[in-house]
This record gives sequence, structure tokens and C-alpha cells, in this order.
Amino acid sequence: MSKASVPKVRNHGKRRQRSAGIAVAAPNLVDRVVGYFNPTAGLERAKARTLLSMSLEGGYKGGKTGRRPTRNWHPGEGSADADLLPELRDLRSRSRDLARNMPVATGAISTNVGHVVGDGLQPQAKIDHEVLGISPEEAAALGRQAETEWGLFAATLDFTRVQSDEDMQGTVFRGVLESGDIFGVRRYRKDAGDTYGTKVQLVEADRVSNPNWGGDRPNLAGGVQVDADGVPVAYHMTNRHPGELSSSRLEWTAMPARFTDGRPLVLHLFDRLRPEQSRGIPYLAPVIEALHELGEYTDAEVRAAVISAYFTVFVKKQAATDEGPLPAGQGGGADSDEIELAPGAVVELAEGEDVQIANPGRPNPALDAFLTAMLRQIGVALELPFEVLVKHFTSSYTAGRAALEMAFFFWRRRRGWLARNWCQQLYTWMWEEAVAIGRLKAPSFFTDPVKRQAYLYAEWIGPTRISLDPLKEAKADDVDLTNGATTLQKIGIQRTGGDWQDNILQRGREKRLMRAEGIEPAPVATPAGSAPPAEPDEDDN
Repeated sequence: MSKASVPKVRNHGKRRQRSAGIAVAAPNLVDRVVGYFNPTAGLERAKARTLLSMSLEGGYKGGKTGRRPTRNWHPGEGSADADLLPELRDLRSRSRDLARNMPVATGAISTNVGHVVGDGLQPQAKIDHEVLGISPEEAAALGRQAETEWGLFAATLDFTRVQSDEDMQGTVFRGVLESGDIFGVRRYRKDAGDTYGTKVQLVEADRVSNPNWGGDRPNLAGGVQVDADGVPVAYHMTNRHPGELSSSRLEWTAMPARFTDGRPLVLHLFDRLRPEQSRGIPYLAPVIEALHELGEYTDAEVRAAVISAYFTVFVKKQAATDEGPLPAGQGGGADSDEIELAPGAVVELAEGEDVQIANPGRPNPALDAFLTAMLRQIGVALELPFEVLVKHFTSSYTAGRAALEMAFFFWRRRRGWLARNWCQQLYTWMWEEAVAIGRLKAPSFFTDPVKRQAYLYAEWIGPTRISLDPLKEAKADDVDLTNGATTLQKIGIQRTGGDWQDNILQRGREKRLMRAEGIEPAPVATPAGSAPPAEPDEDDN
């Protein structure tokens, strides 16, 4: 074969040739030989090598199996229940232990409960007068009557007669955060003095499990029984908490999820993160290990600081010929294996004894920076900014306001979740009994689903937003109110709390009383458009 008959192909090392935007693998010596004798086979080789090169270098690096950082990373591909249920009992117990004993975990849960529930969510009726064909005044009057009836209903709602609904809301939300989920069973018992007989029995997450601790099946997982479509039809509950100090035998009862007409009988409160997830995940689950290790580290730092604070003097002297060493229990000597330190102690040592103390170097100057870095990561997972997590604001007004706004966004979402899945359900139960016994007049409530929903519209009012500078925020509300971007009702809900109509009526009563006593009410504040310029913010300096 002559050299002139062999086509020349330039190969620039590892560089690939690009054709139509595709990186073509450069042919090697074998490719050129095969392509010369069999062009079709050579083309297939080039195609295969190009695809192989693309598969190794394209796509997502996180999905590659040949890269060093991900070579031994092979997490499971289980379903929501397969990934959760085997470890759920340990997650619950560890989450509760942290909530009891770890200050950061305790504070995170209490902060959420305080800002989501506070003193309890209260309904503000929003009856749709257009759907019902009544006047706005009639709808407002019926709404105020419904709010009054709710107060009577909520006061006797607890099946154990220990809490009101406002208190139960905090227990329910705390149970969801600590345990992942909680259950409320509708019961009926009209005790002496009760206006309403509807009650709710709270059932802790541990009491719902497969009968006799059996394994999960396609239609039963974590104590939740579903039908062929995955709809919960029953919850298997024990007659007592499995952790009680009792020798009685556990018995399981299948509690139907709904009445025969479809109305809910059991309220299962949990935040579903994945499809077909049967049980809830504790709020602290992503940071349980980090919080536990952080607690161990801070305990060790505290012990080291305490030991270093024990300024103890050791006196070494020669023993007299006619006297023995110090008596046991008062210092060193052969009869004592340990020397207990105490603040300001003076300990005498016997002949031949010496003390060597390692310098603990406490307080640790790097402790605060390390804790801050760890708590920032924990706060990200818990959806709480660092300033809110540790309840310490040291930066500017703008930074503090931004942290509170981010936290309030999370609290507002969880409050809406709690209102939909708990408060509104109980509000519906109140309307059902009130209409049935004639305390509320609501024509077509049980026969027309559209009108039924028109009666049930309500907005749930909770804790107001934290204000770092009330004057600035009041001026901003004044501007929005003048421009029509907000209403007195929204301002009352978000900032000051209470019902805006009650606020106006109360202001009228106060002004009339002041005039009756010869006191002229203060003039209305200057509109925002003509207000003098505000003092410069600290961020402007």
C-alpha cells in the first residue's frame, strides 16, 4: 500500500472536532484503519465513541457514577413510606428529646407555635350575601351571630374538658412539629352546662399503627388504611399510648375516616411532602443529627469552662517523720484515688505526690463563630432566619426587617395550613350542629352545597406581624391606604389585630366619652403626602 493511497487525517491530541454543535470524538489509529477497510464500521465506531464521550461529560454531574465525589454515593430510591416509616419511631423520639432538652430546638418550636397560633386563631365570618340572596347587612349580622356561637362551641370542644379550642390549637400544632402528625376524632357528648355536644378527642401519633405491630401492606401503612385509589378509609388506633406504664394489653380499633355521607370523622393533620405519603415527618428531622452534636459540643464547652474557673491551689510539703500523710478524704495520699476540685480550694498533697493540669483554654474564643455558622445552617433548614432563631438582632433595621419578613412568610403559610385543616373543619362542625338545633338560621344549608359553602366562608385571625419601627410601618400603611393598595381590615389583621369594625365602634365611643367630659379628641394625623420627611435610617448613615 502506497503512502499516497492512505487519506491523511489530522489528529490534534485529545481535541474533538465539532460538527453542527456536536462534539465529535477525534479518531484514533484503530478508527482510521477500520475506516479505511470498512467505512461503515468506521462510521459506527466514531458514532459510538462520540455518544460515549457525551454521556461521560454531558448532563448533570450530580448524577454521574464515575466521578470521585459521587462514586460511592448510592442513596435508595424508595417510596415516601419506604423512606420514612422504618425510621419514623426513632425520628419522633429523638425530635421530642431535642424539644425537651436542646435550647435551640425548644426555641425553634416555641417560636413557631407562638407566631402561628399565639393566643389562638379566631374566625371572622365572610358570609357571601350574593350567593345567599340576602343584603350585606343581613350577612354581617348573621356572621356576628356565628362568631358568638363559635365562642360557645370552642369553649367546650375538648373531649377531656381540659382545654378550650384556642389551647388545643397550640397543642395540635406543637404535636405536628414534634411528632410529624396528630389526629383529631369527632365525638359527641353533651355535658351539664354545655350548649353544644360536639367534641374533639386528640390522639397522639404513637397511637396510630398497624395492628399488633404488623408489617406494612399495599393498603395499610403506618396504621393508615387506604382503598384502591389511595384514599384513607380507616385509622388503626390503640386503646392507650404504647409508652404508658401499664401492663394492660394493647388493643387496636379501626376508626373510619369519614361518615357514610362523606363528612370527615377523623382529622389527620400532617404536611404531605411527597405523593402517597401516609404519615408526617417531624419538623426537626433534617437537623436532628446536627442539633444533637451541637448540644454535645456546647455541653463539653460548658464543662471545660467550669473546670477552668475552679482556681485551685495545691500545696506540696514533706511529711514529718512522726506523722503520716493527710487523712483520706481531705487531700491526696495513698488512700485517695481522686481529688475533687472546688472553687477556691486549697488541697495539700502528701510526700511524693504531684499534680499536672492541662490548660483547657476556656472560654474558647472560636466558640461564638462556630456556633453562629452552625445555627445559620440549621436556621435555613427550619425556615427561620438566624436572627429569629436565636432571637437576637444586632444588624440594621433593614436587615432585621428582612429577617422578620422571611420568617413571617413561613408563619403565614403554616397558619393558613392550620386554618384550613383544623380550624375551618371545626367551624364547619359548629355550623352543622348550630343549624341542626336551631341556633343559627341557614336555609338550604344541608341541601345546597353552594349555599352551604357561602355560609362557611371565614378568615382566621392570628398573631400580628412583629414591628421593629411602628412609626415607619404606620406611615407606609397610611400611604397604601391613601392609594387604595390596602384596607383598614387588612391593616388590622396584619399589624394591630382585632376586628376593624369593632375598632371603629370603639373609637366612636371613646370620642363621645371624651367630648362628654370636655376633652377635645386629638386631630387626625397629617396625611402621608404632606408629612414631614422622616428621620434618616441608620442604614443611610
